[in-house]
Amino acid sequence: MRVPECAEIFGTFYKDKNFEQMKKYFVILLLITTTYYCLGQDSDDDFKELKERKKWSLAISPYAWLAGNATDVGGEKLRQSFNDLSSLTNFGFQMATNARYKRFTATVDWTYAHLASSIDNSALTVDANVYQWIVDNKLGYIVYDNIKYNEDNVIAGWSIEANIGGKYWLNDIDVDYTLLIFENFPINGNIKEKQDWWDLMLGLKSKFILSKSVLLSVSGDVGGFGIGNSSDFTWDFTYANTFKVSNLVLVSAGYRSFRYKRTEGSGENEVKTKVHAYGPFIGVSFVL
Repeated sequence: MRVPECAEIFGTFYKDKNFEQMKKYFVILLLITTTYYCLGQDSDDDFKELKERKKWSLAISPYAWLAGNATDVGGEKLRQSFNDLSSLTNFGFQMATNARYKRFTATVDWTYAHLASSIDNSALTVDANVYQWIVDNKLGYIVYDNIKYNEDNVIAGWSIEANIGGKYWLNDIDVDYTLLIFENFPINGNIKEKQDWWDLMLGLKSKFILSKSVLLSVSGDVGGFGIGNSSDFTWDFTYANTFKVSNLVLVSAGYRSFRYKRTEGSGENEVKTKVHAYGPFIGVSFVL
């Protein structure tokens, strides 16, 4: 978050003396600085015919999404590159785990991030911290799979997997601010906010085997649907290439586009937020 933007927001709400709205607005602006992604894990068994696969498989995949975002919130338009977002992140880690039993799959993808931003000038001092957890849980079933070898021992084919799950967001925000109205007359305050919600997610994923060591996958999910305090609507699309380094290690790289729309508050305090995050990602899967 850039200093002029924060100062303008605080100045506007101070003039209106509407500190509750200032609080909500500033919290939402902090939340949109975070981005994440559920990396679809592949394993060595994805390069085998169904009859030759082990009944069980497990893949653990740390990854990184080099995303920028475009956000519209409460009439404001914010645009942030990957460099902007990374400059706000004190610490972050992303990892996904995928287990498969025959045609059934279970995925848990989690992100932890500590983001911080500060302003220090003659009129306004702000120290803001956001601690965020995002957990994406999915259950899937491979509804179609025709991966096979031909007479030349060259693998080919494709598969379709349907999944359903829930995506959980938890954000702890802690903001200390000092607003200097007149010389030697500061206003000190603290904003503590905790927000959490679930988004129901429905999706499809298709994998295409190009060779013994190259797999292409395309996936799409939709969710939210305005259930309870969930997002009004959210969707994401991912394209990935997976390269088999060995039976135990795979490397994935691709591109992802993600959008969500949320409504916070009601009446005069209602604030609508639209977020579009996009960019390349890269990850490594360790297969057990």
